[in-house]
Amino acid sequence: MNKGIISVGLDIGSTKVAAVAVESHDQDMIEIIGFSEVKVPEDAIVRGVVKNVKQVGLAIRSAITELAMRSDLEIRNVNVGFGGTNVQVMSITPNMVRPTSASSNEVTQTDVDQLIRDLYRAQTEPNNEVMHIIPGEFTVDNGKGVKEPVGRIGVRLGGEFLVVSSNKQVIDATRNSLKWADPELVHEQLLLSPIAAGLAVLNDEETEAGTALVDIGDHVTDIVIYHHGVVRHVVSLPIGGAQITADLKIGCGIQTNNAENLKIQHGEGLAEPVALNIEILVNYLRGREPKRVLKKNVALIIEERLKEIAALVYAEILESGFSDLLVGGLVLTGGTANLPDIETVFSRVAGNMPVKVGIPGGLANTPKADEVANTLYATAVGLAWAGIKRVDPRLASICPVSASSLSKAPIRESRFKPTDQDSNPDGSGMFPGWSLRNIFGGSNDKGDKTGGGY
Repeated sequence: MNKGIISVGLDIGSTKVAAVAVESHDQDMIEIIGFSEVKVPEDAIVRGVVKNVKQVGLAIRSAITELAMRSDLEIRNVNVGFGGTNVQVMSITPNMVRPTSASSNEVTQTDVDQLIRDLYRAQTEPNNEVMHIIPGEFTVDNGKGVKEPVGRIGVRLGGEFLVVSSNKQVIDATRNSLKWADPELVHEQLLLSPIAAGLAVLNDEETEAGTALVDIGDHVTDIVIYHHGVVRHVVSLPIGGAQITADLKIGCGIQTNNAENLKIQHGEGLAEPVALNIEILVNYLRGREPKRVLKKNVALIIEERLKEIAALVYAEILESGFSDLLVGGLVLTGGTANLPDIETVFSRVAGNMPVKVGIPGGLANTPKADEVANTLYATAVGLAWAGIKRVDPRLASICPVSASSLSKAPIRESRFKPTDQDSNPDGSGMFPGWSLRNIFGGSNDKGDKTGGGY
């Protein structure tokens, strides 16, 4: 068989760096040829923001080096995710007279490219950098709701767009981490992490029907709403799996790492079916007798925090105006989505909306695929998919564009040459639990959630 397209996804999460290499011979299926995961030291990344460039750079280097050995590749190019509560999403509706109107009656791809290019030049906050331009529906003259404008007859071209921007220092910290890992490492795309996850876990039918992707990470829960095949709303909430761990730490009187293991190994999303007499022994301090913890109590603690996360997600969906249009309901992904019965908790809170857990799809049936077909790897796999298929088929890329990049598809073979194997300090990123009062308290909620839609 001829060699296909090689693509590498690099997910820089709050507690780990995950890397996945794939090969594809078409845009419907990928083969996992390697994957790796390296823990990030505590507080090196907080709420999706790189705080220690060196520590994150070491983790990236370790992850890429391990991936290169496992997949027998020389990796030079990667697709990298970014996110966090610093991300801002603004809805705008620009329009212009078509540049090619004097020579052609029909809208051309050049017209669409020019409209997108002008949006990247649009004025934003001084310290922000525009990362994505995501089109919804276009307008051609008086015609609204145009999904595909190329070929339509008209003089004026406009549309509805989401402009995704992020703090320049935050984005530079991510880029500098890559340079610290290896100065020759090139990022093909910097892609918003929950959008990447959507590439991995959602199919075209779900995005067309209307679906809300809910990516529950350690520190942040991201929501991306799709309808008629395009992204309509994006928001990040500063709450996630780390709050569950913090609750277990306090409720069970154990250390953070014990609480995290308790959540992963014995956690249940729903307390109702858990028997009252099941005890769990937790070795919490060396030289001490293990603590006896009722599994029922563990489930109660987890369920209460999940209800809070679900309530915040549902409130955001209601506020977006798309709640009645989501035929596909909610698709949960991210590490926390592995908790048993989490679908039931979310469905009950969200007015009995259909809910399912989304794992990476379109994977060739191999042993490596079995290990990666997990919500933990959704973003990394989605970032690898970003080198195979476009986020929006109407555009070459939703990432910052230039005249050269608009004329070619964003598909390249990725290569990286392993470098010195520096050891990476072990740790996990956690921060104290939040409550509804923490999130919505104060006179200005600008910092509590970031997002937008149309």
